[in-house]
Amino acid sequence: MVSEHIAWSSHEGLYMADLLPTPMTKTSLDQLVAAIDTVQSHIGRRILIENPTSYLPLPQNSISELDFITEAARRSGCGLLIDVNNIYISAHNLGFDAEAFVDGIPADLVGEVHLAGHERDANDQDSILIDTHSRPVADPVWALFDRLIARIGPKPTLIEWDNDVPSWPVLQHEAALADTRLNAVRSRAPEMAS
Repeated sequence: MVSEHIAWSSHEGLYMADLLPTPMTKTSLDQLVAAIDTVQSHIGRRILIENPTSYLPLPQNSISELDFITEAARRSGCGLLIDVNNIYISAHNLGFDAEAFVDGIPADLVGEVHLAGHERDANDQDSILIDTHSRPVADPVWALFDRLIARIGPKPTLIEWDNDVPSWPVLQHEAALADTRLNAVRSRAPEMAS
């Protein structure tokens, strides 16, 4: 699978070292669809786009994130990489309902799921959550993951841990937690179909 974040990192020949937030507007949607089409045409295969982490609302946003990513995928023919931690963080930071977001994700578009840990911002004056990939998956993120896969079925799932990487047994334990949840959904699949 080939995937990419929904973000921008260059402008007029300047390249930024970070994934900057994309405004959720019709113009940005059109640009994203064109970029996805270009990539898919060049590599000759479908890609997945990953939902972003949001820290502050962009004032120009005129389309909800869920509608934005769904429309981009439908128009371009790409799939979605759903980062459940990003949903939890964005919901916390922007004040939307994470469960409603998860419930609205079109099952047919999801090709992969990511899980990660996060931290509260070091500034005690705010309650912003930061997508650090430096901690175990938090219980509320596991709950959203359970909710998602119960509805859409098991999907390839990756634990992201990029910073403060722990020992192998800790990483293996996180992966085992995901496998246990995925296997529980797989074991219910025959009864769900009947």
